[in-house]
Amino acid sequence: MPRKAWTILFVPHGDISIRRLSVSRWLIGFLSFCCLTLAVGVGYLVISSVNKTYNELKLINLEQENRLLTEKLNTVESKIGQLNGKIDGLLVENQVFRRIAGLEVLDEEVTKVGIGGTFPGHYDELFEMDSELAKNIYSQEDQVEALLRKADLIGQSLQEAMESMEASADKWAHHPSIKPTTGYISSFFGRRRHPIYHTLQYHNAIDISTKTGEPIVATADGKIIKSSHQVGYGLTIVIDHGYGINTKYAHCSKSKVRKGQKVKRGEVIGYVGQSGITTGPNLHYEVVENGVPKDPLNYILDNYVP
Repeated sequence: MPRKAWTILFVPHGDISIRRLSVSRWLIGFLSFCCLTLAVGVGYLVISSVNKTYNELKLINLEQENRLLTEKLNTVESKIGQLNGKIDGLLVENQVFRRIAGLEVLDEEVTKVGIGGTFPGHYDELFEMDSELAKNIYSQEDQVEALLRKADLIGQSLQEAMESMEASADKWAHHPSIKPTTGYISSFFGRRRHPIYHTLQYHNAIDISTKTGEPIVATADGKIIKSSHQVGYGLTIVIDHGYGINTKYAHCSKSKVRKGQKVKRGEVIGYVGQSGITTGPNLHYEVVENGVPKDPLNYILDNYVP
């Protein structure tokens, strides 16, 4: 038959008497349950306390990180503002550069480099947040993207201006702009009485009176297409400058160039003489653009001779 109670003996040292304590199994079970419950409760409280402390520390760390990120974002915002100012300054300088290159300035609306808007193609958790920090991040991303588009616009515009200036420089190098020799103009462009035949004729050039042997220079870059005698003009040199422009130098005493030779502005091509029909040493200088004779004086800057 199972026991319904437990007997606990207390035997003190040095004492013969023994104390007995009878405890029922039910009481032992109850006391065990209470001890277990107490242990579980204490454990729960300890764990809860540790978790609370951990969460508080984690919250403090998050708040500190948030503060540092906010400060960093403010710094980045300031730098973006400075960069935006510099980009705007470069846009202004780019407009000046375009004017120098002979191009139209960029329209103000074009400089805004706007783009179309579409719904994000991928999910972004920040997009769902309604915090100031998330809004600042998105705002800075928009500003950076706008700056990148402006920088790209400036790059494309400067490339266009550089190409235009290179083309203009080549065209300018081939555009007559200097006086071909020293001396004074003895006959101008237009109608005049022929010095030999004494009849009214249209003079398609200017005559520059100077001494025999005075150097004649090319008035622009080009290629020699004629260096030979021509009826009435004597020894004649003709240069094709490209862009539809030719120049003629007549009554020469000597030529230093040959057909097909390339010459540069200011390069000596021959010497003044009085070959052909002429009353004295002079240079017949003619400019023809797209087949039409032009007044050479309009192609001379300040009578400059290199």
